[in-house]
Amino acid sequence: MRTHRKQSGMGLIELMGALGIGAMLLVGLTRMANSSLDDLQSQQAAYYQSQVVHAAGRYIKANHDKIKTDTALPGKVIAVSLAQLRTGNFLPTGFAEQNAYKQNTCVLIRQPNPAAAPGQFDALVVTSGGEAIGDKDLAAASMHAGVGSGYIAAREPAVARGASWSIPTDPFRNIACTGSSVVLLRGAAQDAGHLVSNLFYDGAGQLTADFLYRDKITDRPDLNRMTAPLRLGGSALVNINESCRDDLNETKPALALDQQTRKLLSCDANGFWRSAFASSWREPVDAWGSLPSAGNEVGDVRMVTSLSRAFTFNGSTWVALAVDQNGNLDVPGTVTARDLHATNHIESDRGIHAADHIKSDKNLMAGNDVLADRDIKAKRNLVTEKDLEVKGSANVGYELTALGVEVKGWMSTPQISIFDTFRPGDKCHYQVWSQHDQKYVIAYPNGTVVMDAAYRPLICGLDRVFHYANG
Repeated sequence: MRTHRKQSGMGLIELMGALGIGAMLLVGLTRMANSSLDDLQSQQAAYYQSQVVHAAGRYIKANHDKIKTDTALPGKVIAVSLAQLRTGNFLPTGFAEQNAYKQNTCVLIRQPNPAAAPGQFDALVVTSGGEAIGDKDLAAASMHAGVGSGYIAAREPAVARGASWSIPTDPFRNIACTGSSVVLLRGAAQDAGHLVSNLFYDGAGQLTADFLYRDKITDRPDLNRMTAPLRLGGSALVNINESCRDDLNETKPALALDQQTRKLLSCDANGFWRSAFASSWREPVDAWGSLPSAGNEVGDVRMVTSLSRAFTFNGSTWVALAVDQNGNLDVPGTVTARDLHATNHIESDRGIHAADHIKSDKNLMAGNDVLADRDIKAKRNLVTEKDLEVKGSANVGYELTALGVEVKGWMSTPQISIFDTFRPGDKCHYQVWSQHDQKYVIAYPNGTVVMDAAYRPLICGLDRVFHYANG
């Protein structure tokens, strides 16, 4: 009896199937690799284009007046080569001459209307020659080429088109780049498959781009002007007196806001944030009660307009620079003046010293002693409730009124009037309580002369009674 052995190993059919599957996988992987390489190539071309665009913008800003003059004639177009951009340090010295597709790059600039809009440019950064970029990669490369990027497609070779702009290439055709004789744009099929970037300078055929330029644009002050509030936040809010040095440890001029008070600060030459105001004067207020209680710095000064007076902040409250809100002047030191005029009282808790005369058209009153090293002259009454001590002469042109006058030397007068009247035998030289001196004093001491009712003189004797002078 015959038996069949089991088959073993791989048959021809299985082998061919495995090879077929492997071939398909290899084709797929090859396509993926090629697609990835194409993506990388288009990205490199886009990055290259964005660098040239940035350099071209800086070149136009730096050479605005010259470009304006060179393109003053209608239809005049100038070409700027990469060599010129490198020479002017707008591109690095080692910057490649061609992009990833071996295409050459040039900047074309014109004035659409030199008479009506001088200084407004149409500027294109165009590529030419080399390997044309396929339609599937052209749009992707343009998307990565930065602001104003676009391309020329095979279906419309006479128009440069971006995501938000389009412009016919007619004004820029038949121009060769500086240093070359090869025409860049012809409006034909050879222009297709190339990147084009439009620099926005508000020229004809472009969409207006509202950019604030850091550098001065001649004849275009509006491009350097903010038309909306500049709102600051983040690292632009700082603390006064802190360091303002940048990442390079330099003290370049800078502005910021105090995050507490929102006052403007500037970076000083020593590397610290300081107040941008050279003066301590702040905004005036209408009334003294309107002086702010918060957000102040020591030394701030404000004018109160209703009082026409200034006040300074001492760290806790507002104090008057001179006369306060109540009309008072508080000077802890010395007040020196040539003339002092007062329409009311002059009061002193201690002495009043004058190297010359003290003159008063009315009464001169003292609540305590009046001491004078020289003469005291009064054209009217001299009244004191306490002692009047004069080391020199006291000349009174009118009356001298006092509770008592004590003369340690002599007294001379043409006449003297005595008004008190006593009777012979009345007591004298006795103690009484003095409200003025707040102590007991001797009333009518020995030797006191008075009058009787008939105005005859009586004198206090040693027996402490009044007698007639003749005994």
